[in-house]
Amino acid sequence: MRFIGDVHGKFDGYLALIQGVNKSIQVGDMGIGFGLRFPKVSMDHRFIRGNHDNPNSCAKIENWIKDGTFFEEESIFCVGGAWSIDWEWRQNMEMMTGRKIWWPNEECSVIKLQKIIDYYEKCKPEIVVSHDCPVIMAHEIHSQHEWDKSKTRQALDRMFEIHHPDMWIHGHHHVNKVVDIEGTRFIALDELRFVDINV
Repeated sequence: MRFIGDVHGKFDGYLALIQGVNKSIQVGDMGIGFGLRFPKVSMDHRFIRGNHDNPNSCAKIENWIKDGTFFEEESIFCVGGAWSIDWEWRQNMEMMTGRKIWWPNEECSVIKLQKIIDYYEKCKPEIVVSHDCPVIMAHEIHSQHEWDKSKTRQALDRMFEIHHPDMWIHGHHHVNKVVDIEGTRFIALDELRFVDINV
């Protein structure tokens, strides 16, 4: 299976990355909701949402993976959403242009996140796919998002405390790096970068 980093609306690049690939999961910031139409692709190619995706628009696309989905056969657990470090700028741009580019529900609610944590504890997946990552990984990649006080980050931290999966694949931080932490291989994917893994 191919795991693909942030796309940010660069759908030509995305389509090139899935061509000839049996299955893929894209790790959020596909670019849904910025006036671009998501291309028609096979249901074998799915995506989670990032903070640069309109949650309501994602829900209308059949390729979207709902937050807290567990694919039992592959033992993959998916969590979308993140906090936007640039949310104030995006709100100001919306006021100036009339174009909505920030969504207050970019993160799941606290109640929804708790349900995701509880389900994660039950599933104990081998692989996690998320847009953001636990703070321990953000520290390793020296990310500007390292100390985000987001609900999503707190949930991901709690998930990692509960269970260390074999692998954790994410985007959001715009770096390409592999780090082994406490028995988990974290794979950070930069924009339009990918990793192929046998699952």
